Amino acid sequence: MLGGIALIFITGIISFAIINRMKAKYPFIDDVMLRNLFYYHIVLSLAYYGYVSFNPSDSKGYYINIIQDFRGATWGEHYGTSTIFIEFLAYPFIKYLGFSYEAMMALFSFFGFLGFIYFYIFFRENIRFKHYFYGRDLLKIFFYLPNLHFWSASLGKGSIIFLGIGLFFFGISNVKKRMLAIVIGGIIIYHVRPHIMLVMLVSSAIGFVFSTKGISIAWRVVFLAGASLVFIYIYKDVLTLVGMNEDNFATEGLDLAHRAKELSKATSGVDITNYSLPMQVFTFLYRPLFVDAPGALGIIVSFENVFYLAITIKMLTSLKGLRYLITGSFLSKSAFFSFLTVSIALAQISGNLGLAMRQKSQVMILFMFVIISFMDDEKMKEWRLANERKKRLAQLQSLKLKIQSG
Repeated sequence: MLGGIALIFITGIISFAIINRMKAKYPFIDDVMLRNLFYYHIVLSLAYYGYVSFNPSDSKGYYINIIQDFRGATWGEHYGTSTIFIEFLAYPFIKYLGFSYEAMMALFSFFGFLGFIYFYIFFRENIRFKHYFYGRDLLKIFFYLPNLHFWSASLGKGSIIFLGIGLFFFGISNVKKRMLAIVIGGIIIYHVRPHIMLVMLVSSAIGFVFSTKGISIAWRVVFLAGASLVFIYIYKDVLTLVGMNEDNFATEGLDLAHRAKELSKATSGVDITNYSLPMQVFTFLYRPLFVDAPGALGIIVSFENVFYLAITIKMLTSLKGLRYLITGSFLSKSAFFSFLTVSIALAQISGNLGLAMRQKSQVMILFMFVIISFMDDEKMKEWRLANERKKRLAQLQSLKLKIQSG
């Protein structure tokens, strides 16, 4: 316990140093908000620790597997993708540095918070105006949504992949200067969930090649070539992860229904195997909604889901909103296609509502970026129109004065 408390203080000092450095590099960021966000993240980290003290958790399994070392494997032998990669990351801290379970929870919570820093910079440098939801700063609402912090604050995949996705989108926001962030973010995503890396790679490559303005043909070709090479490299790993053989993939497809059936057997599960695809996606993104909330945690998440549903309806019931999904910027297209494709894939296997709550937090923030980007684009159009009217009015007044003086 003391080790965990000590690590919270140490990572707090490191986090504040990173925030100060980012503020010097990107003056537009709100460093006070980021510091407050760190405290908020820690509170929800402690809430998660309290939750897993009385409930099953993968974080306990990761720690026990390394402590007891059933396989007798060395650090290098733990290397791999998916679940084993978390053990690979945690191994040196537990085996060599003697970190306790609480210290590992604090360390991975820190990794999750780093993801928030990179996501925040990604949002702020691409959003020009302030936007409000019932009088509240919409950007702050997004970053204070509890589900995002709760599932990115523990020893496990959630915190690491959240950091990876944050780094990846921070990188593609300025490809020329942030190639290292793209590579590191991509490596993290690939090792945690290769199929999500595949989706994001394809989505960003399509958006970059066909939508980006101000980027030379040479850079487009380099990016596309790199994306193609990575695609070839990870393709077989993706099929292996979902249990398919490359030879019969085209004819048999993915056996997602079986996985959904198995996952729906949990106490918080809902059997979605007989749902239509739209209903599966809706269940993944917007449930529970109070009436089917699994326990106290489900009720809390239901409030967040109502917000998600309200802001989605606000955008998708507008013709301008639907049009923006096609005509939007490269970043909004990449975020939307990544969000949509990952959601469709995960929706078909997340029969367990608890699993859906955990997994959707990894991609929902991308859809929030699409929504606020749309609002920003509309506000920019209004601002330009207002400026044009002012210019015309000034020209008319100037002409009127000339006529009167003449």
